[in-house]
Order: sequence, then C-alpha cells, then structure tokens
Amino acid sequence: MGAVHLLPGTTQSSVAAKGSYNAEAIATMTLSEFDRWFALEICRYNNSIHSSLGCTPVAKWEALSGEMSGDIPVDMDAFRVSFLPSEQRQVRRDGIHLFGIRYWADALAGHVSRKDGKVVVRYDPRDLSAIWVELEGGRCVEARYRNLEIPPVSLWEYREAMQKGRALGKKGSNETVLAQLIHQQRQIADESRRLTKAERRSRERRGTLKDSIRSDPPPEGLRPVDTGDTSRPLFKVERW
Repeated sequence: MGAVHLLPGTTQSSVAAKGSYNAEAIATMTLSEFDRWFALEICRYNNSIHSSLGCTPVAKWEALSGEMSGDIPVDMDAFRVSFLPSEQRQVRRDGIHLFGIRYWADALAGHVSRKDGKVVVRYDPRDLSAIWVELEGGRCVEARYRNLEIPPVSLWEYREAMQKGRALGKKGSNETVLAQLIHQQRQIADESRRLTKAERRSRERRGTLKDSIRSDPPPEGLRPVDTGDTSRPLFKVERW
C-alpha cells in the first residue's frame, strides 16, 4: 500500500492524509492499467528480500510448499470468484435480475420460485456479461445475459448509459435501452478513433510534403531542362 500511495491520483488512507491534494485532477491511470500495475507490484514485492524472512517471499513459499499443499485452492476459478462482490437475489421464472439485467443458466431451472430464500450472486464490475450463482453445497454456477443483444459492459459504463438514457427520455426495459445506447456509444468511439488515425496520417503526409518543399536546392550544375530549346539534342524515348 505504501507503493500505491506514491502513484499520481492517490486518495491516501484517510481524508486527513489526503488534505488539499486534488486526486481526481492528477490521476493518470485507468482501472485496467492500475490492475496490471498492481499485479506487477505484487510480483515485485514477492521477489524482493523481506526484512523479517531474510529471503524473498517466493523462496519462503517454495520452502514451505510441501507442508502447505493442503491449503492451496484446487479450483482456481471458484477461488477467484470468491473475491468478487455479491448480492442476494431470488431465482425467478425469467432468471436472476441484477442491476435491471436478466441472467439465465439451465442449472437454475430447478431453483425457480423456491421458498428456501434467495441465492448469493457474485459479479465482476469490470464485465457484467456473466454472474456466478452459489447453489447448495457451495456449488457455483455461471449465468449469462438472457438478452444476447447486450454487449459485455462494465458496471460504470452501464450506469453512465442508463443515466444518458433517462436524460434523453428513453423508455422501455433497461436491457433494450442499454443495448441501444452502448452500441451507439461504441460506434461513436470507433469512428472517432478512425478519424483520429486518418487525421494523424494526413498531418504526417502534410509534414512530409512541407519537408520536401523546404529541402535544400539542387547542387550547382543541375537545373531543370528547357524542353523548348531546339538547340539541345533529342534522344529516343521508350514509352511504357
């Protein structure tokens, strides 16, 4: 965490520690970029000499791995899902409703409208296209969008799209509005990127042209040939 607080845009560990520091204005990383940076920081820490261990954490782990083999998760996917945020939802006839989006998996059919209460639903805020439902015995089932027209979207992109939809007065189900708005937003972004690339290429061409115009004059003795001068000899030219 000490390394994290050295990044531009840190909010520090408390409001008092943050003080007048304008974290939002100075921040430079996207969430995806921070994810990668944080993973690399963990790797760096685990491969650095630890003051208490007298060696790297990786070396200590390898030395003790034989004694700790029973503690290593067998199902890595379930282990990863266990860290995700969760909500409790009822399994309805049309699936599980989360953030106004319906999800379905065939394994949920036997749990529709059961009276034994709600199920725990885990989701990844970076990609709402799938959720994980905890059933009896700790079994975890993956469920996907019931409406396949909805593209994979983050929770933040979803909320922004729905806010714009309400501002535009769009009515209808969340799923329909979401699919329309996300597709439109991504189309605009793609067109913008293409225009930006085209503009960069155009500027590069213009710069090359200017460089050629500003190039040094030809050396002495090389001059444009006056083709109207009849005193100059004519040579046969092979046309292609």
